[in-house]
Amino acid sequence: MIQISLSNINLRAAYHVTSPENGQFVFTTDQGKTYKIGFIQDYMISDDGVYQFFINTEDDFKTAPDKRVRQTVMVVLEEFFRQKEVVLDYICDTGDNRQAARSRIFSSWFRLFANQNLFTLRPMSVKDEGIEFFAAVVLRNDNPRFSNIIDAIQQFEKQIKDKLQ
Repeated sequence: MIQISLSNINLRAAYHVTSPENGQFVFTTDQGKTYKIGFIQDYMISDDGVYQFFINTEDDFKTAPDKRVRQTVMVVLEEFFRQKEVVLDYICDTGDNRQAARSRIFSSWFRLFANQNLFTLRPMSVKDEGIEFFAAVVLRNDNPRFSNIIDAIQQFEKQIKDKLQ
């Protein structure tokens, strides 16, 4: 089980973050848009320590780009990665055909905020029946299982691509 400190998040986050009973982290922007961030244990790559990351909003209205959203999300991720053994799996939602944009945004946010010497960001994409799926795996370079995780990611990616050919 991951341990994420809400008080540590709120020391550095641009928006005030709360955590309702379901374990998600929630914040509302100055424009009134509410974001939910969460982590779900994922067993596709490894039996332990891999969590699928999600960020979503139920608000349908568009707002101007807000750098404070990016900063708040990255503070939550930094707190997640205080544990060096964890692995983050990010799969872009395909429901509105904006998965490529989501992948680019996540990668640029991560590269902007993350210490590149501390993390490895491994993007992936596969195409199936005309739909391109984007994902990324992030782990700390000092993760004691780094080599095993990278091998598992490569195997998983190969299996998926082989199935789709």
